[in-house]
Amino acid sequence: MSSRHLDPLRQTIQHQPVTAPPAPWTQTARVTVAGLLEVGFDRDSELLLIASSSGRSVLDCQRGEKVARDRTDNLGSDRYLDAHGIGPLSGRVIRMAGISGGGLPLATADGWMVEDIILAWPEQHLLLVQPGSWLHGERYGRPAVFHKLGVELEVRAFGFSYSGLSLVLATAGEVLVWGRKLPV
Repeated sequence: MSSRHLDPLRQTIQHQPVTAPPAPWTQTARVTVAGLLEVGFDRDSELLLIASSSGRSVLDCQRGEKVARDRTDNLGSDRYLDAHGIGPLSGRVIRMAGISGGGLPLATADGWMVEDIILAWPEQHLLLVQPGSWLHGERYGRPAVFHKLGVELEVRAFGFSYSGLSLVLATAGEVLVWGRKLPV
């Protein structure tokens, strides 16, 4: 089956420049993490557990601050992709996404979505699609509106916190976080 009907979309994605997300999103953190394995959001906050080859840490995604660090040999999740929290997440089980699988939420309740598109392996084009838009053509008479946040080779996780207020892009060596406030 031919997929030539997708060629215009592929060309659009290929030629779209990498940009920061639009308002209301602002970058809250950019953290270098050597040997990043996986990340996971707490279900009740904007705290992100990060597991790497050198230990674990907790990042407050709204403030962009590391709030806990653990350099033990406990490197990440179990076979169910669950990890035990540290610091402010102590006593909590966090569902992880990364090198062993899993995933973060791909959409928010108010319609923001992320797409991970591979046009020519191994490059992954990471897109943020605006509410009311659909990447694969017009929806409700409106063309797709999206922003290319990056082109990466080793994406560990890409998605939202459970509240939809934080967006994370985790690669083999870095975590980028954008946050927003909901309108009152």
